[in-house]
Amino acid sequence: MVNIIDCVRNVAADRYGMIKILILSIPAILGTYATLSGQTIVSGLVNSIFGIIFLAVFFETIRRSCNAEPMLLPSFLMPVRMFLTLGLTIVSAIPVFFVCVGLYMGLVVVLKENPQILSNQVSYYITCSIFVLLTTSLFFASITQYLDTGKVFDAYNPIKVLRALKTFIVNYFFFVIQDALVIAIFIILPAWVIFMLGGKNPTNFYLIVFLCMGAVFNYLVFADYIGQTKKDSESPYERLF
Repeated sequence: MVNIIDCVRNVAADRYGMIKILILSIPAILGTYATLSGQTIVSGLVNSIFGIIFLAVFFETIRRSCNAEPMLLPSFLMPVRMFLTLGLTIVSAIPVFFVCVGLYMGLVVVLKENPQILSNQVSYYITCSIFVLLTTSLFFASITQYLDTGKVFDAYNPIKVLRALKTFIVNYFFFVIQDALVIAIFIILPAWVIFMLGGKNPTNFYLIVFLCMGAVFNYLVFADYIGQTKKDSESPYERLF
């Protein structure tokens, strides 16, 4: 099973990794200040533009992790590869997107015909959590078929996707637990200290910078975790086919 600590180490120790994280944090910081100052249009514009870049970095990091490339995080000096990966990932995600939409529509029908699930908050949240776990795992089990081999139609192969699905469900479930502990210890606790030292000011510059960098760092750790899960889902024999 993939260990989140290994993924944290991979991101932190990557070549120029912290510099890249700082660069990616800049638009997040700008977007945060735009939101706090009430500049909704500017905030939406910044988040939309750089959201595309974040997605490109995310999927390219997964691809590099799947293929065990020497540099985990993509180089911003060579953006073509990054955006090509994003475009082909979107193409590879078309079948699983419609499958997930169909599953969500089925869930709506089930909840509508069984109102007792909605009336009980515990059963409702458990049902929704299981469903999100299933669809998210299905999505990543599908797109990583392409990100691993570079062949879009591998993501359309239901046998390969279903074969990897169990590993993704288990690993993703444990990621949520591990990540909650990592966030609590390495992000929330230091952020609370900065918040207190900054006079309990939620707009403290250092607090916002730290939280944005922490969010970007965690985002990239998740990308590496997905890539490692893909490798974990297949034995050396199965990877030949």
